Amino acid sequence: MISMNRGRRAFTLVELLVVIGIAAILAAILFPVFTQARDSARSATCLSNERQMGLAVQMYVQDNDERLFFYASTALPSRSRSGAVLPNAASVHPVRWWNALLPYMKNTGILTCPSDNLPTPSPDPQGNKTILRSYIAIRGAEALSLPQIDVPVETIIITEKRGRDAGGRPVTDSWIEPFNGDFAYDAASGRSALAANRHHGGMNCTFFDGHARWFRPETIDASKWLTGCSLVHAYPLVSDGMCDQSIPGCNNRRPDNICNAFSYP
Repeated sequence: MISMNRGRRAFTLVELLVVIGIAAILAAILFPVFTQARDSARSATCLSNERQMGLAVQMYVQDNDERLFFYASTALPSRSRSGAVLPNAASVHPVRWWNALLPYMKNTGILTCPSDNLPTPSPDPQGNKTILRSYIAIRGAEALSLPQIDVPVETIIITEKRGRDAGGRPVTDSWIEPFNGDFAYDAASGRSALAANRHHGGMNCTFFDGHARWFRPETIDASKWLTGCSLVHAYPLVSDGMCDQSIPGCNNRRPDNICNAFSYP
């Protein structure tokens, strides 16, 4: 009988090493491509979240006399431009900006960016920390009405929130305040203080007119419109430091108050 195995030859060690080497080279080439594709998909989902929040902002404004949601304050005088003083801490939860938008979004998942590995557990209208939040509202346009916004297409309302600050502490803020240094950009680290540029070096932003766009943090930091400093200047709240040095009575001379860096007509 003739053996069927005659002439069959096993791979040599050199051939196996060549195959393994080729596989390693292909993996090194393809893995970054797969990672970039995954990151791009997550960025697109985040941008979609911001667009849906933009639509919610538009509906909220239409239902509230063309006025944006306000900073929930229990202090007297109020820390909000609206002048509203809430009676106690429990009454703050229903009017937090994300809860104000929830009736128009119907889905708390919109408030979580898929690239955020540390979203903030935030209170729902009843005060239970069941909402995982990756986004932060910008104080510059707080409580303003549509006629007061000169350039809605350049006025950011919501952007991405960093999970931890430069010192490693969790960022739980609800609002980003340019007059308190929250938008300050550090070129050495390539990051803003509170805004998170987690998508290819940039961040997604929701604008007052409802659209959403991607921006690099240094572009925002250099613009008095994108940071909201133009609105801080036009509608200051001196008692809370929401102002720049050119406003009479403003003593907010913090070195990281980026609104002090701009000139205003």
